[in-house]
Amino acid sequence: MTNINTVTIILVVGFIIILINLLGGIEAVIWLDVFQGFMLFASGIICISVLLFSVEGGPMEVWKVASENGRTGFGPYEWDLTKLTFMVMAINGAFYAIQKYATDQTVVQRYLTAKTDRSAIHASLLGILLTVPVWTLFMLIGTALFVFYKQHPLPDGLRADAVFPYFIMTQLPTGVVGLILSAMISAAICSLSADLNSLAAVGVEDYFKKLRPGQTDRQYLLASKIIVVISGLIAICIAMLYLDAGDEGVLGIVFTLYAIFSGGIVGIFLLGLLSARANNQGITIAILVCILFTAYAVLTSTPFNISGQERLLVDMGALNFTHHKLMLGVYSHLIVVVVGYLASLFFPKPVVDKRLLYSGWLERRREERLSNQNL
Repeated sequence: MTNINTVTIILVVGFIIILINLLGGIEAVIWLDVFQGFMLFASGIICISVLLFSVEGGPMEVWKVASENGRTGFGPYEWDLTKLTFMVMAINGAFYAIQKYATDQTVVQRYLTAKTDRSAIHASLLGILLTVPVWTLFMLIGTALFVFYKQHPLPDGLRADAVFPYFIMTQLPTGVVGLILSAMISAAICSLSADLNSLAAVGVEDYFKKLRPGQTDRQYLLASKIIVVISGLIAICIAMLYLDAGDEGVLGIVFTLYAIFSGGIVGIFLLGLLSARANNQGITIAILVCILFTAYAVLTSTPFNISGQERLLVDMGALNFTHHKLMLGVYSHLIVVVVGYLASLFFPKPVVDKRLLYSGWLERRREERLSNQNL
């Protein structure tokens, strides 16, 4: 969009993200989130406003043309799990939301900064409720872009995920372009800053403290900063690898990788939250089964370029995994829940603090309500 070398931008933004984490930690991450949230809303509202009134015929024409071309729905709606249908997105989205808001360290670390449990609950509900209008806003921008470029043909060879940037650079005034570019860069910095901060927290708490117990806070802080730098450099290298997102686009790659590498996390969380019978042995067996299933699904469904030909690494014929890859993010969690619970039955029942279970939380809430009523 800026005609600056893409590698240069990745390097500059990447090193800024690393520096922000080293200097500001979780406080910088949260305030960046606040700033980026307002920037996101402002840039989205500006873009949709310009788009709706740039189309000949205005908003009514946008809706008319979009409806005639099937661009106002969420389909296809058929029950076909082999394609990217509404049902596939809805089912995957439900598990994605549970994982994001309940198990993702980038979100959980924000809950931990809230002053009370009630504040954390209110914050999570606000975030969930804002998801619908934000996605609606940007999907509507996509619909309006379709109509606009029906009237003003696009250059040949322009990739689908390059249409919006092309519109921004060719149709909006300079100051607005600057605002939107700032919003995009702040979104990138904000998202990756949260990830790096999470990796540092997990790296120190779950690994470094176990490998090197009894260290001073200063040493643990130094370890977290080293993890931030290493993770940031790895993230920059990964960005270089995905400069060409192919036909699938960046978003398609992100969702696919998320479905593959996050498999089973929701299953582990749900078992721990809902079942007093699940134990370490059962969960370990479930994780191994989940890894085997994911490997089978990826290897029998993803063609690789071998000797100039697109071929499957493992071809099992009729037994190949034929469902859409996003369904991996559903099946893997279900496998962990079912296998984990059944496998746990073959090992001793663990001693579980009821306060850590969902049933224990409900019981405490009932007791609190009764206590408040009596007061």
